[in-house]
Amino acid sequence: MAYANEPEAAAGTAGRMLALGQSGSERTAERTRIVLDHLHAYRDVPEVAELLAS
Repeated sequence: MAYANEPEAAAGTAGRMLALGQSGSERTAERTRIVLDHLHAYRDVPEVAELLAS
């Protein structure tokens, strides 16, 4: 979604991924790190800034 220029939706999805990542899945944790890295380019978008601050 971040690639589709929908950072707000991507931030929501990444937030859900973070919640799932606490289950101990290394694959989910790695994918979440990748998505968060891509979202840094959109850190001025309020939804993304909130996610990155958490």
